[in-house]
Amino acid sequence: MHRPASRLLWCVFASFTLWSCGSTSEATNTTTVSTLASVSVSLAPSTIQVGQTTTATAAGLDQNGKPLAISGVSWSSASPSVATVGSAGVVSAVAAGQTTITAATGGKQGSATLVVQVASNPAIDYAIAGAQFTQGVQVADGSIPMVLNGNAAAVNVLVRASSSRQASMQVVLRIFDAAGVLTRSDTAVTTGTLGPNPTYDSPTVQFMVPASVFKTGLRWQVVRDPKGAVPDDAVATDVFPRSGTAPLSVVNVPPLTIRFVPITLAAHGNATGAVSAATLPQYLRTLMSVHPLGVVNAHVGPPLVTNASFGTAPSGGAAAFWQQVIAELDLARIADPIEPDANWYGVVVPPSGFNNTSYGGFSYIPTTAGNTGAGTRTSAAVQINWFFNPTQARDLVAHEIGHTFGRLHAPCGSAGSPLDPTFPTIGGTLEQAGHDVFGWANGFAGSALTIPASTGDVMGYCNPAWASAYTYTAVMAFRGAAVLAYRAPEPISRVLVVRGSIRNGRSIALDPAFTLDARPTQSPTAAEYVLEGFDDRGQRLFSAPFTPFVLDHAPDLRPFTVAVPTSTNLEARLTALVVRGPAGVARVERKVSGDSTATRRPSRITREADGAMTAACGDPESRGIAVLRADGSVVGSAPAATLRYAAAAGTPFTIVCSDGVRTTRHSGLVPE
Repeated sequence: MHRPASRLLWCVFASFTLWSCGSTSEATNTTTVSTLASVSVSLAPSTIQVGQTTTATAAGLDQNGKPLAISGVSWSSASPSVATVGSAGVVSAVAAGQTTITAATGGKQGSATLVVQVASNPAIDYAIAGAQFTQGVQVADGSIPMVLNGNAAAVNVLVRASSSRQASMQVVLRIFDAAGVLTRSDTAVTTGTLGPNPTYDSPTVQFMVPASVFKTGLRWQVVRDPKGAVPDDAVATDVFPRSGTAPLSVVNVPPLTIRFVPITLAAHGNATGAVSAATLPQYLRTLMSVHPLGVVNAHVGPPLVTNASFGTAPSGGAAAFWQQVIAELDLARIADPIEPDANWYGVVVPPSGFNNTSYGGFSYIPTTAGNTGAGTRTSAAVQINWFFNPTQARDLVAHEIGHTFGRLHAPCGSAGSPLDPTFPTIGGTLEQAGHDVFGWANGFAGSALTIPASTGDVMGYCNPAWASAYTYTAVMAFRGAAVLAYRAPEPISRVLVVRGSIRNGRSIALDPAFTLDARPTQSPTAAEYVLEGFDDRGQRLFSAPFTPFVLDHAPDLRPFTVAVPTSTNLEARLTALVVRGPAGVARVERKVSGDSTATRRPSRITREADGAMTAACGDPESRGIAVLRADGSVVGSAPAATLRYAAAAGTPFTIVCSDGVRTTRHSGLVPE
């Protein structure tokens, strides 16, 4: 039979409130309670960019290093300005920097380090690809200097991105004086899309530098993102020039004085060109935009009267009209007692009934710099607000005065002779884009608008027009040479003014000569022709070498003006004028009648029924007339014996009449 095994049972009464019972045949059973020993924090990821988030996770370990579930975690950030953390452990990046994210629970805490970076794409590299100063015209290497005391300048900056991307960042222009001291700092911000191939056709940013900033010895540099808000991996390309500050090239040019002269057309009811102090800015707009000018003094002078006919309506303005007008304007210029160095610009209005002009203007073209004499600084053109194209008249100012800077025509828009044989582009266009800095500086636009390279040069016939770098640098060189070669004008003295023209290189024509108070012409270093004066015995009284002028639009016509010092004795003896040269010989003699006093009447001014004045020479042999003001300046002249003009009663006048060689004078007051 089976008998169960016996088992000894025992119990111990301890001094506790619990009883412990056991058996000698079994092991003792015990129970252990886990406690929180530490807290760890993890961030996924631990490096983020401004504006991004990450999640912080907390984990607990017990006294034996085993995971222990935790709850009631409290989160905090050591630097809330860098990153904040919410109750669920979501971390939000605020600004670049580093902070500690801490979790606390059960009397224990743990933390992890978070790094916040500026938002960027490390695959994108930004660089300043180039920067140029320009006052309207510049070349690829930026070598055209800034003109002192002239226009403001734009600084065009190109920022390149290794791949197209919209980005906004600061670009700073810094200008330093000769001692290296920062004297000017301008900041611009990029907008729009940056790409790998920026061009000056569309600069990334532009700075305007006032003309008052420029002086010798300045240096400059452009810096991208100086505060590191949009960093990239190539810091060296964030400055331009790369090697450090660059010298700013500047140049001085002589002041330009322009007298705008309203032209009164006596043959057309005294129609007078409209120009005033109020409209001068319109006349000067293109000139100031496209030529390298410093100080410009422009003003309006008294009108000049001409009897030149504009033609027969509706079409006029042929070459002969303009040639007569600028010849008479040039005579008045060299006789002017006030401004020997000024450019004179005649302003013509086509009379009522005319809707077309063959030419918009004419000008003399000097062949050497530094000369202020006859045929060097005289132009005339149609007034503003007559052409359908509103910019055409102001473009003509830049074009015609460009001729007085020695420039020939650019081959644009079927431009006529004289054409520039060395113009660099086919079609007479620009070499690279220009920028309307003058328009920006004077409030016509919010930036220096780009002038496309396809635009025609101002010395051509295209519209719109701008100056090519070729024209701009040539004008700058001419005006610089003018300073070195400058020949001070002769003082006003009594001179015999002989004018005429060479046609087709084969014939010479002489206009009526005048004895006036004017500036003698200076003898050229190499002369083509000579003017001689003779008495009635054939004795030569003087000899004056000269070279004819170059005239815009007239390749077959070369005018000339020679002003020879004279005296009462010479005038009394002079009976013949002779011009000799490659085109042959021309001679003009006084026509002396046996009883000329019988038909001669005093020169006079009479008032006509329409209120105008008519000045008339009394000598029936008179071939030319000029009317002078009290100061000797010219009211008007004509290759005729009469001249109509307007004048107030009581105004002093002098009538100068020429029989072709000798001059008579009569002075008086304009009648009632």
